[in-house]
Amino acid sequence: MKILGIIAEYNPFHKGHEYQIKKAKEISGADYIIAIMSGNYVQRGAPAIFDKSIRTKMALNAGIDAVFEIPALFSTASANDFAGYGISLLKILGADFISFGAENDNYKLLDTVAKVLTDKEQELAVKKHMEAGLNYAKARHNAILEELKESKEDINEIENILASPNNILAIEYLKSIRINNVAIKPVIIGRSGSGYHEKEIEENKFSSATAIRKLVSESNSDIFIESIKTAIPEVNIDLIEKSRPVFDDDFLFTVQRSILDKLSKGEDLSAYCDVSKELANTVEKNILELENKSYSDFILKLKSKNFTYTRISRAIFHLLLNHKKNMLEDIKSEKNMAAYPLFLGFKKEASELLSELKKRSELPIVSKISNAKDILSPVSLKIFEDNIYADFLYNSIYFEKYGEKLCNPYRRNVVMV
Repeated sequence: MKILGIIAEYNPFHKGHEYQIKKAKEISGADYIIAIMSGNYVQRGAPAIFDKSIRTKMALNAGIDAVFEIPALFSTASANDFAGYGISLLKILGADFISFGAENDNYKLLDTVAKVLTDKEQELAVKKHMEAGLNYAKARHNAILEELKESKEDINEIENILASPNNILAIEYLKSIRINNVAIKPVIIGRSGSGYHEKEIEENKFSSATAIRKLVSESNSDIFIESIKTAIPEVNIDLIEKSRPVFDDDFLFTVQRSILDKLSKGEDLSAYCDVSKELANTVEKNILELENKSYSDFILKLKSKNFTYTRISRAIFHLLLNHKKNMLEDIKSEKNMAAYPLFLGFKKEASELLSELKKRSELPIVSKISNAKDILSPVSLKIFEDNIYADFLYNSIYFEKYGEKLCNPYRRNVVMV
């Protein structure tokens, strides 16, 4: 049996994802495809637009055979840790292939950059540029170009590769495969359609998740229904029409209260993931003076040349969800960086796949939440309980907005289609 894995957010699932699944299966000859999917929070530092059970069902409806969760600690992490967790979990589950998208599907060039980043000297070069006043992304960019300037590679093409968010994740996947010596074959699918940050739905192109989220936020009856049909697989149209979205703005005052509570207790904000001393000071100085109309206003008020919007947003959600740096280091020091394979859903006809995964998996697969405390290590159990808290928080925001309850995280059933 050949198993292909995809690390994804499906925020939400769209036709570009459906294309990737079909193309990856065709190229690899895989019998089954599993998704390692972000739960209720995503990597840019934000809540997922729809609850993870809804997004799991969307994925299963459109070609995925089984879905496992990336817990909030890693789903909101930097590209390095997000990719590292996903690769680690695919290794644990015994996947044969990994497929991911890239703006540039030139495997040789992508792997060349990944190889540079695995070099310990590269870490020192990045640190040197950061000490000169550059943020991490720009410092890494300059360090890579310096390393490759004497090579035979096309520097202009390397520049283009480094400018794309999709390529950055692709490089991190390849780097993680190298660092962890994982026997998994990459299947790279070139992006076809709208750009990663494109905010408008475009006919005859695969629309970006950004554009779809914008459409959902501005939804108005007939226009919404006609536009969404061009972006979402037909099998999921009814599901997305009936589902109620959650956005960054819905978390604004909960975020502010959480930070104020920590400051009132004298906590050191820099103990939390992605929060430097400088950013901690900026938050503390501005938190009482903010007059926010939106979550983006909140982040922009904190923004400086040293921190990108996404870096700040990730840091803010780490503060909200109580993700401390020592938690991250504890689980990264374990034999398996992936804390546990938490099963979110599967296709009924994929029973053969489930049997195979149970044989291959290096860790027990968690399908019943109530069993977790009996099968997880102490460090993994802490990550698990942290994720349950994050789910309860998501559910409470949803209830405040709509007056309806999502499923209790302890009673959530595995999704079957």
